[in-house]
Amino acid sequence: MVFRVSVVFFSKTARLVTLANVIAEGARAVEGADVRVFRVRDTTRAEEDASAYERGILDCAIVTPQDILESDCVIFGAQTRHGRLAPEMSLFFDRLASFHANGCALKGKIGSSFTEVGGPGQGYGGHEISLMTFHSFFMQHGMISVGVPPLPVLESAQNSTVFGTTISGGSTVRGANGPVSRVRELSAEEVKLAYAQGEWASVIAKQLHDDGELGDA
Repeated sequence: MVFRVSVVFFSKTARLVTLANVIAEGARAVEGADVRVFRVRDTTRAEEDASAYERGILDCAIVTPQDILESDCVIFGAQTRHGRLAPEMSLFFDRLASFHANGCALKGKIGSSFTEVGGPGQGYGGHEISLMTFHSFFMQHGMISVGVPPLPVLESAQNSTVFGTTISGGSTVRGANGPVSRVRELSAEEVKLAYAQGEWASVIAKQLHDDGELGDA
């Protein structure tokens, strides 16, 4: 049976988008998974300055509350800024408050999270707080929190935590029209964790979906 997985991110940098796509590929490895990648619209700045976003980010489909409601599994990701979750994602969560007020409409869905920490203008550390903020949101809505599966790579990956895949920021390369790319690519450990997290969340969503748990929740 087909079940839907949505990977939803907010970022102005391409590295977190790359991470989102690796997680999506892991989710697609599970038979029956209909996986889509969305971005959260920046309502604080209206996205009028396209040069503030690295190439291709604004081309991604914008998520709506209805997309979340129609998903069996949602994997959220956003940057950690000075030890806290990016406010753009928090504002999107506020738009989902009506689901809680109307009988916990997200109850029984799978929730998972990822983040980026560190880099120019972002501060350092606090990634576990951001990830736990995601998981707190999941529990408030009666969702089922899923982190990174137990893997040996957790022992060696930088900033590794079971709460979700975390990548560290790199230096930004700036062109004439704004930021172009991040110098440091994802490490092999980050790719392994991201792929495994997407696959693990998708496996659990499939099991619950096929057993009828998600539809009956």
